[in-house]
Amino acid sequence: MTANRIFATLALLAVLGTAHATRVLEQPERSFELSLSQLTLPTTANGGLSVKPCESCAYSTHVLNANTQYFVNNQHVAFADFSRIAGDVRGNRRAAETAVAGVFIDIGTGRVNRVTLNYRP
Repeated sequence: MTANRIFATLALLAVLGTAHATRVLEQPERSFELSLSQLTLPTTANGGLSVKPCESCAYSTHVLNANTQYFVNNQHVAFADFSRIAGDVRGNRRAAETAVAGVFIDIGTGRVNRVTLNYRP
């Protein structure tokens, strides 16, 4: 009798423990990790940037807007500074070899949320 109660209690706990296990996760962004050669920046902050995520992939263009944020080595910068620094890094072979750009795109709107650049000077 006691064994049946213990078994019933354990079964009930197992059912209750998994009751909240099913969750729907939303993916708010799609991201790309790129070298600078795979990223083409626009001349203005409200243009479109192009990414080529792989050698055989086609370029895709994504719209920047006033809410797009830019980061260089984890420091928030303005678009003009980001563009200038990216150009400087492209011109420095050692820095370009270590550079990794990230582009984060809102799935719902297709607009670019943020662009990152990390490199070793």
